[in-house]
Amino acid sequence: MFPALNMELEIVRTVLKNPVNDIYVCTDLRKNTGTFYTMVSIADPDCRRKVTEKLNTERLFFSNRDFIGSFIYESRLNLVFRYYHENLLSLLGGVYLVEFADCKRAALGLIAACAECGAGADMGVLLLNDRNINITREGEVQFNYFLDFSQWQPGIEEQRYYQEVAQKVFGILELNYKGKYETPDSYPGDIRLFYMKMTTTGFPSLGHMISAVRNMPDKPVEMRGLLWWFKSRFQRVRGFLFRNAMTAFLTILVAVTVIYAGVQIHGRWKVRKAYESNISYNGIEYIGNVYLGDTE
Repeated sequence: MFPALNMELEIVRTVLKNPVNDIYVCTDLRKNTGTFYTMVSIADPDCRRKVTEKLNTERLFFSNRDFIGSFIYESRLNLVFRYYHENLLSLLGGVYLVEFADCKRAALGLIAACAECGAGADMGVLLLNDRNINITREGEVQFNYFLDFSQWQPGIEEQRYYQEVAQKVFGILELNYKGKYETPDSYPGDIRLFYMKMTTTGFPSLGHMISAVRNMPDKPVEMRGLLWWFKSRFQRVRGFLFRNAMTAFLTILVAVTVIYAGVQIHGRWKVRKAYESNISYNGIEYIGNVYLGDTE
């Protein structure tokens, strides 16, 4: 039992144990409300020092409504968060998010959760692990805070964090289209534009990401029919040629050479055939007034 933060935390489940930190699900014996908490217990001295510095100087998790507080117990730094039932987005997203409007709402919820968690870029990346992201039946996104500090990389740039967030957001947006189209290049316009932005210049902030998702229609227009078929095939061929430029060039070169050789051979064959089928004039001395014999 851990007497701290006006609670008496009792471990009911161990989520993770490694040399850097342990993760537990606890309950409060003092209040006995049935509420559960996630407790991250950091043992590694170097990690513990760095996290303590962030708590004191960068106000780590200060703006997070799920953060209960921190305390030291037996040379361990313990971070306590509210625990949510593990309805993982990676498992239940396709069940709860039936329409694109649901996906759009959940995507906005994930971005907002990242903006409000107060974790910063380096710890924010840890939160984006699949086992940390929950989805409710109503489409609300919640974090579990199962922070594995053995995977922590202090000093990660914000742009990488935004890229990780964008990939998770896109994974939500494409839930209802991934099986219907061959590549993201064939998705409806706004989703395709999000994908292109994510894979090229990237999003400079979470605010830009929110704006991009919010401007999407609740029912994206899907281009079908003959035009869609031609465009999807064109994009498929273009993508193949782009990925295999040298192979395509050599294939075309060989094909052109073979075709050219075939044309030359066929042309010579026709000339020879015509020559062989020409009319023989042996034994004929005159055609009209023209003498065909030898002149002396």
